[in-house]
Amino acid sequence: MVETRERPLSLSYRRPADRSEKNVLREVLDGLRHDPQSDLAEVGSGFGLGLVSLLFIGPVALLVAWALQFATGVSFGTDQTWLAAALLWLGGWGGMSALRVAARRGRTTALRRALSADLAEGDVQEESWRFVEAVGFQEAETMPLLYLLRADNGSVVAFEETRLIGRERGAGEPFVSAAPSDAVLVRGARSGILISENYSGPALPLLDVHPLKLAREDRPPHGGVVDRPWAAVGPWLSGRGTAG
Repeated sequence: MVETRERPLSLSYRRPADRSEKNVLREVLDGLRHDPQSDLAEVGSGFGLGLVSLLFIGPVALLVAWALQFATGVSFGTDQTWLAAALLWLGGWGGMSALRVAARRGRTTALRRALSADLAEGDVQEESWRFVEAVGFQEAETMPLLYLLRADNGSVVAFEETRLIGRERGAGEPFVSAAPSDAVLVRGARSGILISENYSGPALPLLDVHPLKLAREDRPPHGGVVDRPWAAVGPWLSGRGTAG
């Protein structure tokens, strides 16, 4: 374990954005567009999956119901009842897809508002980090690592290896830790969009490498500050617990 300094060197502050930083935010904002055709295709895909599953499950359910009715004499519904159940099944699959689309649209709208606020206010947040410990999380032997780094002020920041080294490791390439000991991150003050990243200092050795079990959409983004204590990130990402 690396000893932390008595006074943390990690700090962050807001400052005026320069022209290049504003351009990055504008590019991200311009790229956030709703695609109605893609949304409809996703909902249609949900209905399609529901129909395919119904083609497999429906005959089995009908056969079981017929066998029970034959054995017990108890009716398990009319044709109209079975039709209503099938329609509810299809509606449920389509509804889940529609909810995912709505949630994604909501996140996009919120991010657009935050980016617009960043551009209107003209400020960014610059963060200077001094890291003292690092652990890795790996989905599979061939997948790139996700690094979780503890700063000298106790904060935890996530980094994707491909973003740190600018590429994916080749097959059979010997592993060398890319966990930075020092980093300067600039992000939108309200949106949190990472604008630039600079690293310096020797790479930190990894204390350990754990399996990565958390779903991709739930993982922390590259450069994102994790709102969990250091002791809880291992169980969280490796699927052993959710304490935070």
